[in-house]
Amino acid sequence: KPNSSSARDYLIDRNLGIVYLARYYGLTPKDISLITMEKVNLAQRTIEIKTSGSPLMIEIEDEHLQYIRDYRNSIEESLRPRLRTKDPLFVAFFNPTCRFHFDYAVGIPKALSIRGIQEMIKDEVRLAGLRKISAKHLRNSCIIDHLSNDLPNEGVVSYFRLSDSFSIRRYREYLKAKND
Repeated sequence: KPNSSSARDYLIDRNLGIVYLARYYGLTPKDISLITMEKVNLAQRTIEIKTSGSPLMIEIEDEHLQYIRDYRNSIEESLRPRLRTKDPLFVAFFNPTCRFHFDYAVGIPKALSIRGIQEMIKDEVRLAGLRKISAKHLRNSCIIDHLSNDLPNEGVVSYFRLSDSFSIRRYREYLKAKND
């Protein structure tokens, strides 16, 4: 069992999995905190994201999915999110005791909060010695990548659940300025 000084080492797979979901799939901290095991298919490499409209099915690259698998397998079995249940994929962690939280009142692991995800990303960025980068920066980079690949505005608006195609204008202007 790890001690509190190794909490970050113990959580590195979880943290990388979350960062990759934000950076390469454009998920928000809210999206990530709401992922339940019934929406994750490790064999098919897919995660279904709840949206106000129709659900979004994302296919996860093997390398990124391996971090999620390794993280899940690092949790002791009695606290581990169970497949095909409403258990949260990402479980809250109490650093001083190096234990994952379990909500005994409802009988499932306690979900990692939106705020917890935002703070974890900030901490990882600080520890990596990078300039300030937030979950929003990671998502914006993903949107720019999609637009750089000449995907149609409608597809980008739909995938990232943006309010309308007008939302894309600032990203297009950024790309144009970058390429000039």
